[in-house]
Amino acid sequence: MLRPDNMIKYPEVDLKLGIKSSLPSVKATLGLLMMFWRASNNPDELAYSKEAGNSIEVSDELKTRLIQKYHPIYSSIGISDEQFLERVNNNQLFKSQLESLIVAFELIWRVAKIKFDNNMPASSERTGGKRYPKTLLFTKNMDILDTVLSSDDEQYSKVLLSWIGLNIPIGSTFEAALLHLLVYISEEAVYKLTDGDQEIIFNMNSVYMKLLEEEDSAVDINDRKEAKGSLRILKSALSDKLNPFLTYSNANGVAIKDGLGDKLRAYQKRVDASLSLSNTRYVLTPEVSETENMYVREGSNEYTYETSRVAGGRNILLYGVPGSGKSWTIEHEYCKKDSNVERLVFHPDYTYSDFIGQILPDVSEDGQVSYKFTPGPFTTILHDAYVNPQKEYILIIEEINRGNAPAIFGEVFQLLDRKVEIKDDDDEFPIGTSEYGITNKNIALEVYGDARRKVRIPSNLSIIGTMNTSDQNVFTLDTAFQRRWEMRMIENSFERVDSNFANAEILDTTVTWKNFCVSINDIIVGNNARMTSAEDKRLGAYFVHLRDLKYNVAAEDRTEGEYESLCEREKEGILTSEEEMRLVEIRDAMQQNRRFPEKVIKYLWDDAFKFSREVIFETNEYQSLEAVIRKFMQSRKFERFVIFRQNVRDAFINQNNTGQN
Repeated sequence: MLRPDNMIKYPEVDLKLGIKSSLPSVKATLGLLMMFWRASNNPDELAYSKEAGNSIEVSDELKTRLIQKYHPIYSSIGISDEQFLERVNNNQLFKSQLESLIVAFELIWRVAKIKFDNNMPASSERTGGKRYPKTLLFTKNMDILDTVLSSDDEQYSKVLLSWIGLNIPIGSTFEAALLHLLVYISEEAVYKLTDGDQEIIFNMNSVYMKLLEEEDSAVDINDRKEAKGSLRILKSALSDKLNPFLTYSNANGVAIKDGLGDKLRAYQKRVDASLSLSNTRYVLTPEVSETENMYVREGSNEYTYETSRVAGGRNILLYGVPGSGKSWTIEHEYCKKDSNVERLVFHPDYTYSDFIGQILPDVSEDGQVSYKFTPGPFTTILHDAYVNPQKEYILIIEEINRGNAPAIFGEVFQLLDRKVEIKDDDDEFPIGTSEYGITNKNIALEVYGDARRKVRIPSNLSIIGTMNTSDQNVFTLDTAFQRRWEMRMIENSFERVDSNFANAEILDTTVTWKNFCVSINDIIVGNNARMTSAEDKRLGAYFVHLRDLKYNVAAEDRTEGEYESLCEREKEGILTSEEEMRLVEIRDAMQQNRRFPEKVIKYLWDDAFKFSREVIFETNEYQSLEAVIRKFMQSRKFERFVIFRQNVRDAFINQNNTGQN
């Protein structure tokens, strides 16, 4: 014969009192849970959902079972399968975050444990609106509920269908029996509220006792700061009238229903006796604690969740003149086909709050106003990379020195130090993880679900920045900031540029973009003594697009003075329809042909040669940008460059001859 083993020692129950969980329509959520159980023949485990874009919906197998069981009832009053399934898929079992469902199912009614199908961290749904498929692991409390549900299957099925929002008449005695049973199994739940500087940890027995001290009184369960954890869900449950002994409103608090004082007094004594026999131990941590399957400590490993993570995260800063090809290099050399890429741009008004996140007001579906941390793009991609350890993530920061980068990064600046080698006393984080962790409660709660966890950039997240070296930039990057990046100069060269682009002629001038660029850049570098940071003023190979170089011949007059004549006729209001169409055609062509001078000539006049225009421009002849561009537009072919000094025009010709040879 066999003997039993020693009893299993279960971990202490973490009440997760700091989770900002919100679960509106609690009655509908519990009702659908019980429908799942009944339709699936009382299972021990149920994977109930499947992906539907960024949302989830009922699984095909469960959908079939639900329709088979409940169709005869809802169809009898004219409700279609589609209407029924719409109610199902709009239930909070599919809409709410996992953490809210954990608090309700595991900590209040204890009807099921719930987890993601792929064992991701419980905090994975905090940022963004994406929902992931989930699995229910039912408890013995479902068997207790089933003793009532199975006693009259048809009547209780009607009750559950009405709870999920279908307009089905029900017997009040059946609903009352189910409500009482739900109250009975929830009496061990624990709640927390803040009253001034005092934190009150209480259960419903505490509420009953306070009410019975003076039966005409009410108990205020509003948190003076913000309702969190199970308290939020308790308020939703009381609003849904899930406790048949009590009435509740946010303004008037909790009170005893008329005529039920004696019944509640007797019931409270039974609850008190039951609680005195409970051997459940709680962890009363004020913040969110580690959730099952998030991290497991083993020996010297700090978090064995990291063992399968992609390694090699880097901080890379590409710098060079505007248009040298920094963004092109990122796309072609650093981003793989399956990389998950987020791109943002720093600017003078960009702040730490924009980048990391900030506290903002939030109105829940039940109308409660709270203040919650809203993550910025850095925290969001940090979270996504953490919960998807086998995917590569890249955060691209364009124009990193146009914002005050050290201020924008704040304390996250420390995370840019990456682990580069395995040591004898290794912490077993992968290569590419932040070498040092920082304390940031808001980021830690969003990413890990644990405010006490040290924040690190995971090894599967790289950060790539771009920086223009032109002196028009707003901020400079100090050495302490730059040393934490792998610096790479992107040479201003045509070697990697598509020949069709490099050799494209500028409008009708016969001068190619490459030859123009090389000639001007030689002059810029040669003029170093008269220009500040002359090298950084060069034209980048990608300073323009191919479309900026194309010439639209429709801008040319077909007859002498055609354009001016059409403009005069337009002023007089005597244009024919054919002339009107021609005028539109000319103006469209002129807009195309202005792209190059408005971008390149303007840059040379206003920036590169701002203090030495006479070096390349015929300033005796053309003394304003307006005059320069007008002459360029009114001329044809190579004569467009008459705005430049003779030596500059000669350089264009020499470059063209060299290129042809």
